[in-house]
Amino acid sequence: MKLARILMSFLLALALQSAHAADNEVPSTLRIGTSASYPPLTFNADGKLQGMEADLGMAVGKHLKVKTQFVELAWDELIPALNDGRIDVIMSGMSVTDARSKQVLFTDPYMKIGQMALIRTADLVQWARPTALFAKGARVGVKTGTTGEAFARASLPDASITGFDSIEQGTDALVAGKIDIFIHDAPTIWRLTANTATEKAGLMGLYRPLTEEYLAWAVRKQDTALANALNGSLDVLKKDGTLGQSMGRWIPIQVKVKN
Repeated sequence: MKLARILMSFLLALALQSAHAADNEVPSTLRIGTSASYPPLTFNADGKLQGMEADLGMAVGKHLKVKTQFVELAWDELIPALNDGRIDVIMSGMSVTDARSKQVLFTDPYMKIGQMALIRTADLVQWARPTALFAKGARVGVKTGTTGEAFARASLPDASITGFDSIEQGTDALVAGKIDIFIHDAPTIWRLTANTATEKAGLMGLYRPLTEEYLAWAVRKQDTALANALNGSLDVLKKDGTLGQSMGRWIPIQVKVKN
């Protein structure tokens, strides 16, 4: 009986080790979760997923020699879907934050960004000074639930802050004169002001970053092997120029600013 119990304990330990190893393996089909609502990083156009994250996801799959399957989800569903096992990785322009790091394991960052201010072109003189944004009475718009809102509420105590459900609502309010400034992250400001195909007439960006943030991919906390594999792929994409080429294609102003 004692020998049988020892054997059973040994087999159970092997099974647990095997299950843990399976959790950490790179899957044969990498299910990539994305919100597809964040151009130029990830968006849907003409029924096709496009953007920098789509390019990088395909490149990662090629490097890891696995199939890729993009799963489009609402932004708020990405982390729950990851932790429920419906997807394997989030590639959706996600900023690394302390709160998110408690829920997911982030890879190494692939891009440095920050919050920026969007203003009406006609108001440049009024808002061009770096300190102007912090003046009492500034009417500031943000998208609710974003790091832009967190920055505004923490750093602009004298401003009147209005939250909007979407970027479009915020920029429409700016055009209509209902707010003076709209704060969002750099890729959005670049898209709205520095790309002739997507720019919004009458608006301009102040390209001074208000915060320092990093974009990265996210996996489940226990999926350390997958995170390491993704980091390895990212390192290759940086060195062989794939990351730079994708950035130059989708965010050319970012490359110009860095130079």
